[in-house]
Amino acid sequence: MTPNWLLPTVERTSTIEQVQRTLRDAIIEGEIPEGARLGEVRLARMLGTSRSTVREAIRHLVQEGLVETKLHRGASVAALSLRDHLDVYAAREAIEVWVATWLVESGKGVDLSPLEEAMEDLRAAAVGEDRPTEAVIAADVRFHRELVALTGSPRLARAYETLAAETRMLLRHHPPYPWQTYVSDHEILFEALSARDSRAPELVAEHLRLSSDLIGGEISGTGRAPVPPDTR
Repeated sequence: MTPNWLLPTVERTSTIEQVQRTLRDAIIEGEIPEGARLGEVRLARMLGTSRSTVREAIRHLVQEGLVETKLHRGASVAALSLRDHLDVYAAREAIEVWVATWLVESGKGVDLSPLEEAMEDLRAAAVGEDRPTEAVIAADVRFHRELVALTGSPRLARAYETLAAETRMLLRHHPPYPWQTYVSDHEILFEALSARDSRAPELVAEHLRLSSDLIGGEISGTGRAPVPPDTR
């Protein structure tokens, strides 16, 4: 029986998706900085594609929250505000605290090796750094992404992706912070999660709130960052 609905033909390769991915990666990696104008003509010339393709790719990035558009000014990389950063960390807390709770209560057979590998990467990347570098930021975000991935939920992983991208941008505003403390903050989480410690959800929440406060102090310009916790 022939269905009574129709679908449009699909291109074999989507140039729009390729352009979107290229721009997205450049924004997340910091190659295109916050506030940078995204001129369609220039980008089309650089990428060897049409203005309409660039325009559509930018539209998708606007929907993700990585790009913003203003009347008569065009598109630019979103400069995350204090309100944006609070929103990102509130959403992260909702997801990551739930994941920690799930792991403690029903995740006894879950393989934690991806989280352990991410922890090892963070240890190696942070040594000797007095503030988060791009390598430290990438390792930090990977740790939290692997935490969410432990659930095996593709929907949760997809929902977390934009938050992870925005977090990478926000962590560039992180103030100077002792690398030993930066690592130990995550070691505490890893040990609690590995032991299925009932305090793990609370520790995850505290960790995210500390990071949020540190970044918020930089974005707001107050410079009033909280004192790092004693991890001895």
